Amino acid sequence: MIITTTTLLIVQAIVIGTIMWTTPEPCPRKYRVTQDNGGELVHASDIFRYCTLDYGGKFILKEE
Repeated sequence: MIITTTTLLIVQAIVIGTIMWTTPEPCPRKYRVTQDNGGELVHASDIFRYCTLDYGGKFILKEE
C-alpha cells in the first residue's frame, strides 16, 4: 500500500493544527487587554499583576 505525499501532508496538518488549537494560552487574553476591550486591566501596565514575562518574551500567568 503506497501512501502519497499529499495524504501525509494533510494528516500532518490536521494533527499539528489540533495540537495548536487545543493548547491553552500561557496568559489568557482577559489579563492582557484593558477594560475598554473586555479585559481585566484598568491600565495596560497592570498586566504584571496577573502575568510575568519569561525569557522568550511571552507572558505567563502567575501562580497565586
